[in-house]
Amino acid sequence: MLISYKWLQEILGADPGVDAVTSALGRGGLEVDRVTHVGAALRSVVLASVVATRPHPAGKKGLTVVRVDAGGGGEGVEVACGAPVIPAAPALVCYAPVGAQVLDRTGALVTLTEKAVAGFTSPGMLCAEDELGLGSSHEGLLTVEGGRPGQSLLDWEPRLEDWIIELSVTPNRPDALGHLGVARDVAAVLGIPFRPPAVAAPQANGAGAPAAVQTRAAVEVRDGDRCPRYDGQVIEGVSVGPSPLWARVRLGRLGVRPISSIVDATNLVMLERGQPLHAFDLDTLRLPIAIRRAQPGEAFVALDGQKLSLDEDDLVIADADRVVALAGVIGGADSGVTATTRRVFLESAYFEPRGIRRSARRYGFHTEASHRFEREVDLSGVPLSRDRGSALICELAGGEAAGEPIDAYVAPRAPRRLTLRLPRYQRIIGAEAPARAREILETLGLSVLEQKADRLLVEVPEHRPDIAEEIDLIEEVARVAGYDQIPSRLPRVGAAPAGARGDYRLRRKVRQICTGIGLHEAVTYSFLSPQELKAARYDDGSLLRLLNPLSEEKSVMRPSLVPGLLTVVQRSQRYNVPRVRLFEVSQVFLPWQGEAGGASQLARVERPPVNEPTRLTIFLAGPRDSYLTRPEDVDFYDGKGAVEAVVAELAGSVTPAFDLAGEAPPWAHPKKGARVLLDGREVGYVAELHPDVREALEITSGAVVAELDLAAVAAAYKAPVAAKPSRFPAMRHDVALLLPLDVPAGEVLEVLRATAGERCEKVEMFDRYRGDELPAGTHSLGFALWFRSAERTLTDDEVDKWTKAAVDAAKARFGAQQR
Repeated sequence: MLISYKWLQEILGADPGVDAVTSALGRGGLEVDRVTHVGAALRSVVLASVVATRPHPAGKKGLTVVRVDAGGGGEGVEVACGAPVIPAAPALVCYAPVGAQVLDRTGALVTLTEKAVAGFTSPGMLCAEDELGLGSSHEGLLTVEGGRPGQSLLDWEPRLEDWIIELSVTPNRPDALGHLGVARDVAAVLGIPFRPPAVAAPQANGAGAPAAVQTRAAVEVRDGDRCPRYDGQVIEGVSVGPSPLWARVRLGRLGVRPISSIVDATNLVMLERGQPLHAFDLDTLRLPIAIRRAQPGEAFVALDGQKLSLDEDDLVIADADRVVALAGVIGGADSGVTATTRRVFLESAYFEPRGIRRSARRYGFHTEASHRFEREVDLSGVPLSRDRGSALICELAGGEAAGEPIDAYVAPRAPRRLTLRLPRYQRIIGAEAPARAREILETLGLSVLEQKADRLLVEVPEHRPDIAEEIDLIEEVARVAGYDQIPSRLPRVGAAPAGARGDYRLRRKVRQICTGIGLHEAVTYSFLSPQELKAARYDDGSLLRLLNPLSEEKSVMRPSLVPGLLTVVQRSQRYNVPRVRLFEVSQVFLPWQGEAGGASQLARVERPPVNEPTRLTIFLAGPRDSYLTRPEDVDFYDGKGAVEAVVAELAGSVTPAFDLAGEAPPWAHPKKGARVLLDGREVGYVAELHPDVREALEITSGAVVAELDLAAVAAAYKAPVAAKPSRFPAMRHDVALLLPLDVPAGEVLEVLRATAGERCEKVEMFDRYRGDELPAGTHSLGFALWFRSAERTLTDDEVDKWTKAAVDAAKARFGAQQR
């Protein structure tokens, strides 16, 4: 936001100095990015009247020698000039003598010296608008009226010298998008009495005005929710032309292109009060004017020439035939002010911010008007802005108000009243409320309705929508009084129990485990694109979509950590980093699955819209670690080992089991994966990556993924039971069993462990053999059975008996043959 210091000075009625103003803005929370002094070089430029002209003595084409009276007496001075037209008296031109500074064609500041032009020495120059930095026009000399020869240009118009202050305005401060709101803050911080400039309603002249525009019936507000207040004023007899120099210069310096006297007047009011106005050519409208929703597909041509097909959510301004403006965003091409306009309908309104934001984004507009309406304008100031705009149009373009002003206030708001408790101020800020707390609030435009010893009853004006609670009042008083005035004190903090709690502690432990086994942590986005989820084979119907996403790439809440890690692995392989060892521990977002209990129970307890379980996902890709051997890609067993390492630390004495049956996640290989079970309950899945996923993402190396529900793993925890180690040796018996290929080795191992007796300490599979000498469809599995007693050394006969019992059970269950 660009602010003119001279304009602030006019509003304040005081001259506190640029440094004091910028300091006050910074202390009050409006960050000053830059201050630029403009127009100082105009002090040397003087007004001059043209006395006579003659051709250039050397006959130089396009040059004229102009004698001007610059107030120095005598016959004046002769200056070489290249302007095609030399204005005659009483118009005055701008003369820059030797030593003055002007802008060259590149915009650089140069100091004039006596210079021979085709043999004629010119003591200075007559200036165009762009050469003085007062505009962009170079078509002719800048002329002024009302001054005297020899008068400094800045004495004639002091507003041409200024300091432009660039502010960073946060979205919660729409009042600071106008000079009036900024002036309020400056006055409050500096302690200057502040009275908003009076706005006089234009004197209505009903003569010649059509009856339809003199009554409130000229406007029909059909959507009071989206437009609670719509004001208007008819102005007749206007003459559209360029604005005065001060207005054009002021607009240009504040980043708004001057267009015409009427449009410039509306923009000046917008910059002054933060209220966008719009002027319609009344002769192009068929009354009444309606504020309504657009019809689906309704046509509209914007001021910039774009042809739009409107949405039924758009709020529009329409006459009896067509849409003439997209409300709060942009006007129409066929209803705007032109050089032939003689009658104007001036609009001042309040539009609901969210609707304006949706329409502006829908069609790619970001105008000065939409920028302000999206942040909310002053509802109570709508008629004042209408009157200020009407008066300024009459001043710049002539004409006069016709008919009574229109104020269609269809949805009045009750005033907001808040109580500021001074003891709470002290508890929050750490210091007593300043003695001038009431003065601060009233300078900011807040009305103090009642004051007691320990509290203030405050009515909040509509130009401060950001003040909604008592804490906002506390912040306003504190920032204006000065944060530097708050004493520095160490807070009294009670000792907290050592150590972290809950989910954070579990996550921290998981991170320590994963980094300890050589994995690197990844952090991916919670939002994904539909394409990423499609590549991971997720079904569209089970996804949580955002209602108003910032982009299509971030429009779906992640149902799993796998798609995000897939993108990381894909990028790593593109950068020729095939070995990937990653983990991520974070939340996923799943549709809420209600608990049993019926609708009545759900009505009593408010349920969150989604489940957000915390998951651990491990992603291994590329070759496994190998030494002096040919590298091989990771497979299912690498993922299984990582899961066992993590669960061993998290589940205590509970040993994970791996079940090949059950439904696999969409990203998992259908034949190379298993459910992870703890005490018979599923807590996750480990599998190699599905071939379709690898193909879609062009992952060329082997990849295995494990996904665990951390809450389920933690719930299965059982504390390890300490046992006194036996001092007697263990005895190992090895058996080789010939088994069909379709018999899972894990089931055989479980049968052997269950039937080998209580002295069996553990059973391990150590060998698998397939050969031509074995029957077709079979393989040989080697198992080691370990036996130990805590009281004595076991005998061979005892161990043989227990081993035989286990082998017999395997024969009966699986048809195994001992080799």
